[in-house]
Amino acid sequence: MIKKYSCEIKPYELQFHEPATTSRSTMKVRKIWTIKIMDNFGRDGYGEIAPLEGLSAELKENFEEKLIEVSRKIEHYLNHKQELLDYPSILFGIESAWMSYKHRDFIFFKTPFTQENKPIPINALVWMGDFESMKSQVDSILEKEVSCIKLKIGGIDFEQELELLRYIRKYRNERTLSIRLDANGAFSADEALEKIRRLSDYHIHSIEQPIKPNQIELLASIIKDSAIPIALDEELIGKNTYKEKWSLLDRLNPHYIVLKPSLHGGILGSEEWIFIANQLKIDWWITSALESNLGLNVIAQWCSKYDRCYEMPQGLGTGQLFDNNFPTNMVIDNYKLYILK
Repeated sequence: MIKKYSCEIKPYELQFHEPATTSRSTMKVRKIWTIKIMDNFGRDGYGEIAPLEGLSAELKENFEEKLIEVSRKIEHYLNHKQELLDYPSILFGIESAWMSYKHRDFIFFKTPFTQENKPIPINALVWMGDFESMKSQVDSILEKEVSCIKLKIGGIDFEQELELLRYIRKYRNERTLSIRLDANGAFSADEALEKIRRLSDYHIHSIEQPIKPNQIELLASIIKDSAIPIALDEELIGKNTYKEKWSLLDRLNPHYIVLKPSLHGGILGSEEWIFIANQLKIDWWITSALESNLGLNVIAQWCSKYDRCYEMPQGLGTGQLFDNNFPTNMVIDNYKLYILK
């Protein structure tokens, strides 16, 4: 009998423990789709399709029609994954389900992470809220052995955000704790550099996406004059060809890029971003985009292929955010991610 493949895609709603707030929105639930790839011998594999409302360029009127098409033509797309670069979350879903299908032990890459119990360091994450709720999150984080903390900013009064950074630095200096900031495009053109200058008093490692994307000339000038290293995240969305990626990074020359396979071209497209960044001597790290444990497991294992991922904290702690997440063979201990064999 010739092996043939079929596909089943179903919606699933993840429930946050607590509302997750950024400068863009507040989320109480997270809609994803599970994808199951099966052959006619009964073998199967599961993955996750997780576009992010408000960010994913693929979330157009025809997105669910595309899901139906992919499920019907799965054999074609298994052999022509590059045709889905404009649908990065669908591409990542197929990639993750195919890895699950091929590897029955759920170990997708042979790396120090999966074979030698070597952990991936991850950053702690402080979600937006009022000052007291953010301070409470910080207090809980500082009780543990943490080397990097990331704060979402732009949602409360700027002076209170500065006060929060003063509070952190009162207890931990820049030699023992790196601080990353993520503005999610919250700063306006006329205030960005001055706000960044004031934030730099607290020895900040980097700030992600200070202004809204697709303002290339303005962003280039901010990167050039910024008192804090700039990391690009949303700016990468929708740049799916090699030429577009090279042109963007060569023009802007950011200090870092932050890669999320569900937003930035699946694993196929993200590896291309890494190749280009390395050529241009731009540093990078990898993070999840609020996937469930299905997707997070694949991202973490793929991340562990790169030596850089053991040297710089990655953004892989989001699996703890949901009440109804899927089972996982990963654990976090003092902001280090381990996989259980």
